[in-house]
Amino acid sequence: MTPVDASERVDLSICDREPIHAPGAIQPHGVLLALDPNDMRIAQIAGDTQALLGAPHSALIGQNVEARLGAVAATRLTRLAADAAGPRSCLAFETEAGDGALALEGVVHLGDGVILVELEPRRDGVESDPLGLVQKMLAATAAAETLETYAEAVARETALATGFDHVMVYRFFPDRSGSVIAEAAAEGCPSYLGLRFPASDIPQQARRLYLTNWLRLIPDVRYTPAPIEPALSPATGRPLDLSHSVLRSVSPVHLRYLANMGVRASMSLSIVVGGELFGLVACHHRTPHFIDLRRRAACELFAQMISLEFQSRIEAETAKRRMRAGEVQSRLVGALSGRADLAGALLEGKPDLLDLIEADGCAVVVEGECATLGRTPSTQEIGALLSWIHAQSKQGLFVSDRLPLSYAPAEAFCDVASGVLAIAISRTPKDYVLFFRGELRQLVRWAGNPAEAVAMDGETLTPRASFEAWDETARLQSSAWSDTEIEIARSLRSAILEVFVHALDLAVRERQAAQAHQHFLMAELEHRAKNILSVIQSLVRFTARSAASLEEFNATLQSRLSTMARVQTLLTQSRWEGLSLRAIVEDELAPFRQGRESACRIDGEPVALKPKAALAVSMAIHELTTNAAKYGALSTPGGRVRVEWRRRREKGEKRLTLTWKESGGPPTAPPKRSGFGRMLIERTMAIDLGGEAELRFPATGVECRIRIPVSQIAFAKGPQESERHPRSAAAVEPAALARRRVLLVEDAALVALSVRELLEEWGMEIAQSCATVWDGLRAALRHDCDVALLDIDLDGEPVWPVADALAEAHVPFVFTTGFANRAVTPSRFAGRPVVTKPYAAEELVGALSRVMAHSASPQKAGRT
Repeated sequence: MTPVDASERVDLSICDREPIHAPGAIQPHGVLLALDPNDMRIAQIAGDTQALLGAPHSALIGQNVEARLGAVAATRLTRLAADAAGPRSCLAFETEAGDGALALEGVVHLGDGVILVELEPRRDGVESDPLGLVQKMLAATAAAETLETYAEAVARETALATGFDHVMVYRFFPDRSGSVIAEAAAEGCPSYLGLRFPASDIPQQARRLYLTNWLRLIPDVRYTPAPIEPALSPATGRPLDLSHSVLRSVSPVHLRYLANMGVRASMSLSIVVGGELFGLVACHHRTPHFIDLRRRAACELFAQMISLEFQSRIEAETAKRRMRAGEVQSRLVGALSGRADLAGALLEGKPDLLDLIEADGCAVVVEGECATLGRTPSTQEIGALLSWIHAQSKQGLFVSDRLPLSYAPAEAFCDVASGVLAIAISRTPKDYVLFFRGELRQLVRWAGNPAEAVAMDGETLTPRASFEAWDETARLQSSAWSDTEIEIARSLRSAILEVFVHALDLAVRERQAAQAHQHFLMAELEHRAKNILSVIQSLVRFTARSAASLEEFNATLQSRLSTMARVQTLLTQSRWEGLSLRAIVEDELAPFRQGRESACRIDGEPVALKPKAALAVSMAIHELTTNAAKYGALSTPGGRVRVEWRRRREKGEKRLTLTWKESGGPPTAPPKRSGFGRMLIERTMAIDLGGEAELRFPATGVECRIRIPVSQIAFAKGPQESERHPRSAAAVEPAALARRRVLLVEDAALVALSVRELLEEWGMEIAQSCATVWDGLRAALRHDCDVALLDIDLDGEPVWPVADALAEAHVPFVFTTGFANRAVTPSRFAGRPVVTKPYAAEELVGALSRVMAHSASPQKAGRT
């Protein structure tokens, strides 16, 4: 056939407007009765009633159906009409009409205000077990592994079950054209495998009917339609709607189409996936071929079941694709969260954008700067394209697999960008991520020339006469972007926007937190300054009372103020978290130990006092030291002072007890009056700390016992533990740590190096040192460590994913942090140890020792 001129092209919308649901006739191999539901009388009729019901139309119109089909059938019809929930046809009955008429089987459904009864001759040898037939067909197709082999099995089993000599599985494309993806053909039948059929072969209204009717049978395409009498429904005044009729007459154009293919009988089964017409199982026969109602019911059920199977297999493939894309996107967004360079995060690492969506190239354009990866248009061409895209789409997404057909300049770079998928990633007009696909020149083999799909024969539409393979080379188009790929692109856009919004929100919250912290610091500074001034004021007043001279007042006041200043300095260095009791004592006694190491003996467990307690104890030690230097053991060469402290339980309460004992000095006696120094010691211990101080004056030297509640201890360091950790659990056993493999997650290189040396001194090994959450997570998933040390904040990203992975694998771990107030951990990590920086060696190693001792994983505990 010669291609038609453009001026002679047929308006294919004529096919789409053909009222195929109301043809006014039926196929003649059966009889149609339209019953008035009120009195069950025949309102309209079609078909050879003389042969099937033993009477002509004229004798049946207006007759009650019971008179012709019998009371049993009439009762059955009445019940079905009352119970019917929809318009679908269902097998109603089998009966024998009177007056020697043929044995019949019928289906019934409700529609257009009437009860439609369709009767066909009951044939011998019909399928007696349709359910068994379906089960057999499904079992024979279940073993297929791929979608292609499954389609082949469907074609084969349908041919075996129905006897059609050519069965094809036909799949639709997004442009509504379709291709034969599997076939089962008898010898002598032409093969259409792999051939493309144009969208015009199946008009729109026919596609809608395929969605509502799973099966359509044409036993003989050369039939003469049997008209419905009367032509218009008495109930509605219009032609009867036969959308759900099994006998509905077929469009003459379609009958001519089948005849041109050499087909004499046809049956089609719909394949519906996700509510859309996915394809058809098309059955052809070279001679008339009838399928009885029961076998058709089996085929209809088979069509429904294979539709579910096609959907399940497609969804499984889609789910795998989405899962892989989700993993890639998660890593991309993770990289994006850790750096300000958007293009670098998406294009320079592994994975990159091309690992997310298959494309020849991609580009990231932010604030006019364009970065590319793979094969792409030039920067100037991308800029011009984005201006056009932004004017075309306001939804943040643009998709085309035939870009040069809508954007003419793209023909110049069609080899790299015949297809584009673009997502807007900000409110700024030209901030985009783009994926490009080059021209896919492919040979499409059509079943006949698609330009001649339909022609005019006078005033009649006629389909093409030739279905021989017709080759066409497709140009200026890329492979199509799938729905899944478009969904992945939308998800990426949402994720990037969410990162931007989160970063903006984080910046706002950090600014608010900084302002609040600044206000707090100002208030705290004011509070501390006023307290210090009040303390100095009191020191001046009481020192003046007890001083015998101005010189003594100056010296004593200067000494006390110097002590206060030193403590304040030490507390500031510790960020006001606490001050070592040993440091307080050693600092005060340092001048008396130079050259006389044995003059002062200091012994006690490593503990740090809270700021208020540190100041009170330092003042008490200062007063004791000053008194000893003037009148006691430190005033003579042979005198000695011994200072000891430890935690004890006294009177049911645990306290920190500090003992000061002098010896070898001048004989002492109880003072005749209490001076300011003694009052300072006793009052500050009792009032400021809720403790007590007891001073004794035996002849051998002054003795003082200070008792402080353990609540005044900021934290304990070293093998001995605070109240939170019993001594038995706190002890560090070097043998238990030897050769234990430690996963170190720390983003500060010098800190990581220092910790490595510290742990190696204790006999441990560093399994791996990581500086990012992603590297830490990969290391944790390898299960190659006995214990882990996790810095809570890794360059602004919390370490929680690594902790989750370790917890799931039952690997013990310790958190570390440089935050002064110790970062708040999620509730799921409540009770996990947190060690603050800068580290004390004993505290850090003790924490590791404890978590290993309490680990519930015997396999980990036994590793060497």
